Amino acid sequence: MTAARPRGRRATPVLVATLALGLWPAPRPVHANGAFPDSLGILLPADRPSEILLSTNFGIISSEDGGKTWAWSCEQVSSNLAQFYQLGPPPTDRMFAVSSSGLIFSDDGSCGWSVAGGTAKTSLVTDYFPDPRDSMHVLAIALPNTTNLEAEGIYASNDGGATFGEPAYKAPIMGGLTGIEIARSDPHVVYAAMYESPGIHPRIIHSGDGGLTWDPPIDIEQYIGPSSYRIIAVDPDDPQKVYLRVQEPLRESLAISDDGGQTFAEPVHFPVQMTAFARLAGGTILVAGTQADNQGTVMPLGYRSTDGGKTFSSWATPTLRGLAERNGKLYAAADNTKDPFALGVSTDEGMTFTRLMKFSDVAGIKSCVQASCAKSCTTLAMQQLWSASICSPPPVMQPTLKTGGCAIPRGPASGALGLALLIVAVASRAGVRARR
Repeated sequence: MTAARPRGRRATPVLVATLALGLWPAPRPVHANGAFPDSLGILLPADRPSEILLSTNFGIISSEDGGKTWAWSCEQVSSNLAQFYQLGPPPTDRMFAVSSSGLIFSDDGSCGWSVAGGTAKTSLVTDYFPDPRDSMHVLAIALPNTTNLEAEGIYASNDGGATFGEPAYKAPIMGGLTGIEIARSDPHVVYAAMYESPGIHPRIIHSGDGGLTWDPPIDIEQYIGPSSYRIIAVDPDDPQKVYLRVQEPLRESLAISDDGGQTFAEPVHFPVQMTAFARLAGGTILVAGTQADNQGTVMPLGYRSTDGGKTFSSWATPTLRGLAERNGKLYAAADNTKDPFALGVSTDEGMTFTRLMKFSDVAGIKSCVQASCAKSCTTLAMQQLWSASICSPPPVMQPTLKTGGCAIPRGPASGALGLALLIVAVASRAGVRARR
């Protein structure tokens, strides 16, 4: 890792709540503002090894058979413009997101959504993090919906995100909070990204008791400059190791701390944007983004580290939207239009990927939302995302009763005539049996 050094930079406009889990949100849905359909991230329930969920800017694409077949559920009223998707721990595997309705959650794989209540209902939730070990504990950053001059606060839920109480921490009025992350190896350790103003003066705050109390802010401006940033992750094995995504003038950078946020180094930079990050179970760190050539064409750019982030080498990568690992398999969300897949899988830590799915592989609407998603499905089919045939429910094959060379349908669809024929057929078959 290159040595961290103090330096000054010109301030950029304050960026608040526009980075999804350390990454920029993707363009919004086609039916909303004309943006192209795109992926947001990958969700992999730890206790459901055959289930894969790809969050997109037009809903959730999911598979329950390891990627053999795929179904889609659209954005609903409560999940309109949803982003920042995350999963809580097993066995609940509660799915969370932030939408135009606020912080939302689903316990049935996006069939239905509930909106968080309590103080979360009267505030603008800008980020959140479910406790990786306690399914009832969720921390959120929110801005009170009031005419009074207030800044963001850190709020806690002890009922799985259903309700939130009063803030455990309030940012300074001239400043704000932009992200929060709980350490997976020690959920007592929590970090939050903060800034002070006027201007942008980045600070990081730390809690050692699960967010009940917070230490004084640590000034990290000498390491990352007067830049907006978000916490990408806390290392899964080392709660003192923190990864940041830093938005600098004309570039974005990965920043790493090995001492709980006291100091940072920026080992890699992206001329345009940083788009994906993963710290694999074997210790390899993968980070991806984009660069532009002399003609302004945006191209993928990737780096990998096998020494804990001290040094990075170039990594050939698709145009990534997200990375996630489970049981030795690395899943990658890529550009459905530019790349060979929308979702790929690797068994060699990203050196090669196999196509798992493109949007056109979606076989149908998830049955629990068939009626509510049919219209949106047709709109996306008109954009040539997939075949219009998947937007209608498959025909229900009625059981039949054969009488000689005829097949008589059962059920209410046959009407009065069908009922009459059924009676005749049964009587006829009864007579045949009697004569044998």
